[in-house]
Amino acid sequence: MEQTLAEKSYDHIRQMLSSGELAPGNRLVNRALANDIGVSVIPVREAIHRLASEGLVEHIPGSGAFVRKTDPQDLDNLYVLRDALESCAAGEAARYITEHQLEELESTLVEAQAITQQIKQQSNRYATKRQMNVWLDAEQRFHGLLIEAARNPLLAKVIHEHHAIGQIFDAQRTEPQLLTAEVATQTCSGKTELIEALRQRDHQRARELMSQQIQRGRKQVLRYMRGRSTR
Repeated sequence: MEQTLAEKSYDHIRQMLSSGELAPGNRLVNRALANDIGVSVIPVREAIHRLASEGLVEHIPGSGAFVRKTDPQDLDNLYVLRDALESCAAGEAARYITEHQLEELESTLVEAQAITQQIKQQSNRYATKRQMNVWLDAEQRFHGLLIEAARNPLLAKVIHEHHAIGQIFDAQRTEPQLLTAEVATQTCSGKTELIEALRQRDHQRARELMSQQIQRGRKQVLRYMRGRSTR
C-alpha cells in the first residue's frame, strides 16, 4: 500500500526525533519541515498532530509545537508498560520462536558484545554517541524480533501504538554516559541467558529474564535522569 503524504511526514519527523536531530525543546517549524520532506505544510501539520497525540510533541498556545522534554515519570510509566507487555511476549516467544529467529537474535547479541568490548577499551569506560546509537538500534531490533516471535498480533499492536520501546530508547540517544562498560556487560549477559531460555522453550524463565532486564534498565535510566534534573 502506498504511503500517504501525512504518513511520509510522520515517519520523517519521527526519525528526526529518534536520531536526536530534533532535540527536546526544539520548535517544529512547519514550512521548514515541509521543504525538507518535499510536501506541503498540510501533511506536516497532520503528522505533528499525531505526534502530539502520542506525547512526543507538545503544543504551546501562541508559540507553536515543540519536541517534548523527557519527563522521568512518563519514562517510568513506559517501563511499567514494557515490563507487562514484553515479559509476556518473551514467554510466548519461547513457545513459538523459530531457529531462524534465534539466529537473528544471536546476531544482534554479537553486535552488542562488539560494542561492549570497544567501551571496555576506552579510558572513560562509557559509550560515544555513535556507539550509543548503534547499540540502541541493535536493542530495538532484538526486542522487535522477540515481539514478532511471540506470534500475537494484538500484543504487537499495543506495543507499537504506544511506542513503548522506541520512546525509552530515544530518550537515551543523547545520553551516551548511560551505556557504561558495566551496563553493557550486564545487558549482554542477560541477553545470552534469555536466548538460551528461548532455545530451551522455557517460557517461564524467558518471561522472568525479560522482566529482570527491563527492571534493571528502569532503575539505571531513571536514576540517571533524576540525578541530571537536580544538577
